[in-house]
Amino acid sequence: MSLSVKYGNFIGRAVHISELCEIVIELMERYELCLGINTILVIITCLDDQCTTIIEYIKRELRKCHPTKFDDDHSTIHMEKYYGMRLFGGLFIPKIKTYECLIPAAHHIPDKENGNLLIFNFAHIGYDDGKKAYGALVRHGHSKSTAACGAIIGCYERIRHGTGDPKDNDLKILTKYLKGIVSKYDIVHEDKGLHLLELTVRAYEMQVPWLKSQLTELAVMDNINIMYIGGIEVDFSRTCEDTANDKIVVMDKFFIDKKGSHEQLSQLSPLELNTWRNQNK
Repeated sequence: MSLSVKYGNFIGRAVHISELCEIVIELMERYELCLGINTILVIITCLDDQCTTIIEYIKRELRKCHPTKFDDDHSTIHMEKYYGMRLFGGLFIPKIKTYECLIPAAHHIPDKENGNLLIFNFAHIGYDDGKKAYGALVRHGHSKSTAACGAIIGCYERIRHGTGDPKDNDLKILTKYLKGIVSKYDIVHEDKGLHLLELTVRAYEMQVPWLKSQLTELAVMDNINIMYIGGIEVDFSRTCEDTANDKIVVMDKFFIDKKGSHEQLSQLSPLELNTWRNQNK
């Protein structure tokens, strides 16, 4: 099944970060996750500085649900102290145990008797709304567009032109991973960067079974609950200093309890936002 058939209007599925966080806060209430008290916030993104603005936006939105009465209680971990991971493309490479970097986050949970991790994991792709094209964006203070995700695009171009693997070991591993995806799905260059969208989406999707198995192992090992929200961060070209136009296409959302049991969470798409709110009033 082609990406266009499978996902339709990809941008149309995207939600603003404020909308995403609003729904996540409701999910947190259902599962009794309280940031800074029994839950550590983990945000996993690409090394791209563009993703840093998204991290700050998420932290700002979720800060609204932290009970202010605990601000002076030094027995809790405050919202300002979160755990971040930066991976090329924001991707976990299957069979490479990057998940072990999440173990310290589990150790930072204040109350181990009722500990939780809230994990956001986003691959990212640039989108020029004017050109309606994926793979690049105009950043703050710039007049020309640049690649995003640069690591994924750089590796793809090496694969496409057969110029060999990069010297950097992490990029070499990423190239090998992407090469398998390009071959499996017969990804070829397309107008408007649609091949880059497909490559990014497929690369994210193929990490999930491995990541889920590793998070399950972590939940059981550390006796914690894990809520995972993952997908694609769409970085739009900028004309101002506002980050509100960046959006997230949510592709996976699940809860893993201390025994390793999985539960899929409700859909988080624009068409379902009002339905979700009405059901949970």
